[in-house]
Amino acid sequence: MKYRIGIVGSGSISGAHSYAFDRINESRGDIQVEKVVMCSRNVSSERCRELGWSEAEHEWEKVVSRDDIDVIDICAYDSVHYPAAKAALECGKMVICEKPIADNYEQASELAAIAEAKNINATVCTNYRYMHDIRCMKHMIEEGKLGEIRHVYGSFTMDWAANVNGWMNWRLDHRTSPLGTLGDLGTHLIDMCRFMGLEFAEVCGMDEVYGRRRPCGENCFAETESNELSIFNARFTNGALGLFELSRVSGGGNGMIFEVHGTEGNIRWEKRNMNSLLTVPEGSWRYDSTPSGEILPYDYGFEREFIQNDTFTLLFRDFLTQNGKAPTLRDGAECSRVIDAVLKSDREKKFVKII
Repeated sequence: MKYRIGIVGSGSISGAHSYAFDRINESRGDIQVEKVVMCSRNVSSERCRELGWSEAEHEWEKVVSRDDIDVIDICAYDSVHYPAAKAALECGKMVICEKPIADNYEQASELAAIAEAKNINATVCTNYRYMHDIRCMKHMIEEGKLGEIRHVYGSFTMDWAANVNGWMNWRLDHRTSPLGTLGDLGTHLIDMCRFMGLEFAEVCGMDEVYGRRRPCGENCFAETESNELSIFNARFTNGALGLFELSRVSGGGNGMIFEVHGTEGNIRWEKRNMNSLLTVPEGSWRYDSTPSGEILPYDYGFEREFIQNDTFTLLFRDFLTQNGKAPTLRDGAECSRVIDAVLKSDREKKFVKII
């Protein structure tokens, strides 16, 4: 089966998606893709050739309605996700959408409802659930190796926006990134919790914008309200507590940590050591480094070393084979529900119930 792809967006993430499509073609399996057209306002023929796309287009509205396109892959500015995904679904196209899939839960739920009503295959790129270590954590929780889950901690921090006088870009602009770091980094941690079977019941959060006025040209400045730092507490439906930190302004950051603590064991994953887990079995007081392959045997399925971009390879393979394992737009909507609650909590200075 060959799928013809149109990609909306030509920035760095489009390179990761293009790589993943190429790896699928290399597998010589039943699924193949044709990279037909790349679309963005500033896309060049050179960028298309660099990433292996046949042609360039500047208006996504023209791409989603084309008869020679089967799948619309949306990895443009966050504010483009909802209108492009909705238009593509209404044209009957299969959809791959970067996170967050919309500006709020209402929009995200609408997208999920359209896909469900039309029975259209659609996915959200919560690709960290395809890290083998994260799958091992899920396996250990489901096997009862950690006992009753009591506490979850997640941290995803960067420092590239720490300089408040640094230049404005689309990730810092509330017009193009309405949910800020919560939508960008927070979606991954929220989805990882849900992937582990932990559903959010209530949250209490704080958000902050440090670079409210950033230069965007010579003697030109732009105002923004897009959060650069977010910290929130959570209670899950099973009674466990959670603490989460998302930041683009944490000097010396650039790391990701996810911990799950239970009555019979604790486990910690660090992105910088993505092929091993730190585990504390019952009765021990120290972490031991355990190769994830020893916890859960792993067959990547491609004749190439696994790298982070291959999380997209595995996600897209599940999506295109339609085996029911890829995250859905409903998963994306549930992440948006939590994000909305965190933002509401900050505005109203109180806990906000989700379920």
